[in-house]
Amino acid sequence: MEQIAETLGQTILLAGHYGSGKTNIAMNLAVLLRRAGRRVTVIDLDIINPYFRLADGSGLLEEYGIGHVAPMYANTNVDIPALPPRIAGLLDTFDGTLIIDVGGDDTGAAALGGYAEAIERRGYEMLLAVNKFRPFTETGRDAAAVAAEIETVSRLRFTGIAANPNLGRETARETILDALPFTDALAEQMGLPVVLTAVREDLVSLVGGEIKGPVLPLHILTKPGWEIY
Repeated sequence: MEQIAETLGQTILLAGHYGSGKTNIAMNLAVLLRRAGRRVTVIDLDIINPYFRLADGSGLLEEYGIGHVAPMYANTNVDIPALPPRIAGLLDTFDGTLIIDVGGDDTGAAALGGYAEAIERRGYEMLLAVNKFRPFTETGRDAAAVAAEIETVSRLRFTGIAANPNLGRETARETILDALPFTDALAEQMGLPVVLTAVREDLVSLVGGEIKGPVLPLHILTKPGWEIY
């Protein structure tokens, strides 16, 4: 965990396909970095997916002293929430760590594209959250295609991979280990490092020694209806 905190910079973007686990990774990273002594604010740019919104976990973020900016009217019954204007100000002036949870696929990435110039000026790392067991990212070719769509629309480039192999409650040691060759092949195909592998916290001791890179113990904070995190 210390390696993750030492490696990541001041602006971390998490993007990927629906159900890839972006929000759980974003929230767990925020807690990890806060515990490491950083000032952290999490920005929720997901105006697409009603199942996984950071607004649902805002109480936990407040408990740790983590700032949180969500789409206006998020966690209500309003169908299309709007992005608050203070996001632009944070990108220009916040001297702590920003973690940005991007909406699924190229549609959600369009919101990110509106801030591309400010993010470029600030410097950033954009991690591809990928779950081998989700539809449309089951092969390296498909996962790379999703990444290319997001890059085109957001006008930003991925700098690393955040692997999140799981089958929800059915996840076992073998689930995670079976996905490792996929993750390694995808990283080689895209020319990107595997920055972290997210593993449900109760499984870390069973697989930690088998994973070459940093492991992010994942405390499951939000769950969609289909139970994949």
